Amino acid sequence: MKRFSFPLILTALLMMACGGQQETAPIDNNGVDSLSAPLEGDSTIYGLACDGCTDTILVFLPIDDISANPDTFNILNATRRRHIFGRLSTGDKVAVVRNAKDSTVADYVIDMENLRETWCYQVMPTLHVRADMEGHSEKQIVKNLPDSIQQLLSIPREYSIHIKGDHTVRSIGTFKWNEDEDNVIDYPRIKRYGQWHLFNGRLLLTEMAMDSLGQNHPVSTDTAEFILMNRDTLILQFNDGLRHYYPKKE
Repeated sequence: MKRFSFPLILTALLMMACGGQQETAPIDNNGVDSLSAPLEGDSTIYGLACDGCTDTILVFLPIDDISANPDTFNILNATRRRHIFGRLSTGDKVAVVRNAKDSTVADYVIDMENLRETWCYQVMPTLHVRADMEGHSEKQIVKNLPDSIQQLLSIPREYSIHIKGDHTVRSIGTFKWNEDEDNVIDYPRIKRYGQWHLFNGRLLLTEMAMDSLGQNHPVSTDTAEFILMNRDTLILQFNDGLRHYYPKKE
């Protein structure tokens, strides 16, 4: 990690003063309190990366007291263990999980500016098995399909999640399973995520569902472990395996 070119911590202070209000989620239409409130049991702290950061040192200005002197965290072990997620730049909002035994050591550092992005991934279709296909192997079914249908099985589809600064997230993909018996391919169903949080170095994605009154409610939360994050790649470990993302190209 190279030293950053911005000369003054004042730059970070000004950025915080101007940007802090934007990071506070407003009360939504349902009257729900700010999503930026910390979750119970979460030890993550938030602040700004300041001038002077290296591969071994994080200079950190607490976001809840920008008049304080910056803290310094030892990140040597986090760097070695590849627990620095994102490419830190002076003024970036960062999330830090401190070591349980030594509060001057950071176990995880996550660059929030890099995380807030539209992250895309590709999915492949599978056969939609109808009643008249039961009892046949997939190989037999595919062999008897028209060439045009076989070609459809090799066409990927792009899904994405848009992670926003107000702790909301938007999923873009197929939300329902195919119920059309005339269709022979299915694309995976994407969960309709609506909220995200960090929790002790992991990413929580909360699936939402709308009730009969048109109100959104959380129904489940997936926990993902960060494996890699930089400007071009995000790799998350979910319970069902790894998912590789790339940023949306404008």
